[in-house]
Amino acid sequence: METHALFEKTLKIDTTEAERKLIRRLAELIGTRAARLSACGVAAICKMKGWTSLHVGADGSVFNKYPNFQKRGAQALRELFGWDKSVRQDPIQIVPSEDGSGVGAALIAALTMKRINAGIYAGVNDKRKNSLIPPA
Repeated sequence: METHALFEKTLKIDTTEAERKLIRRLAELIGTRAARLSACGVAAICKMKGWTSLHVGADGSVFNKYPNFQKRGAQALRELFGWDKSVRQDPIQIVPSEDGSGVGAALIAALTMKRINAGIYAGVNDKRKNSLIPPA
């Protein structure tokens, strides 16, 4: 749907062409900034861990539906890592992940239980009141 129709029909606001152009450009800049910031987080973790090739799963409406979000994030990674444009496939890619939050929650629970079983209770409030933790 065009910007004019969105403002007129959805928001009941009459806008000039200049206002619509400004709004559209502003939305584009905000989307680009969001994609670049998320890519910075991925790049920072990869650099800290020494990872040079992997797929990072991203879940959510912004990543999956916001126009050009994926492309802008990929471009940001290319710039951050200085990858050659002639490379057929980027070594680190952010890819769509279905039900990423459910998978993430399961991973966190599994890792927490692994740490508890190893006697590491950092981040666990009270180990005796938590029914998942065996009594001391």
